[in-house]
Amino acid sequence: MIHKPVYRGIASICGLIVVLGLGWGCDRLMQFMRYVNTQTFSLNITILWAFALVAVLLPAAWLLLAWFVLIRAPRNIWVSLIFLLCGSIIVASPVLYFTPGLGLWLSTILQVDPTTYLFSSGGFVAVLGVLGLILRRGRV
Repeated sequence: MIHKPVYRGIASICGLIVVLGLGWGCDRLMQFMRYVNTQTFSLNITILWAFALVAVLLPAAWLLLAWFVLIRAPRNIWVSLIFLLCGSIIVASPVLYFTPGLGLWLSTILQVDPTTYLFSSGGFVAVLGVLGLILRRGRV
């Protein structure tokens, strides 16, 4: 009896958490740097370098996660569904905010502006979930 390794599914979920956490952390870093810059006007060059660093770091993390989930890890429908669900909730949160009955409690839990890195990471994770569901990989 051949057992499939479970740790690759867990590693994929950990990668999901890291990518979304990285997007959220980059948003908080930029927000803090803008706030400090409005107080002291001394971070102009630092903010430019931080934007450049985030523009390289975040897509690198996305590509690493895509490589692992789509190529290295065995096909797991449940992991793909988790990716799709998490990404869809993050991407749909601006629309859900205006939905009667959902907007009140959702605004306290999840406020994602469409111009943030977390929103972009959520969209990428949702696309990974869809690709994980439709792509075929070897023998399953």
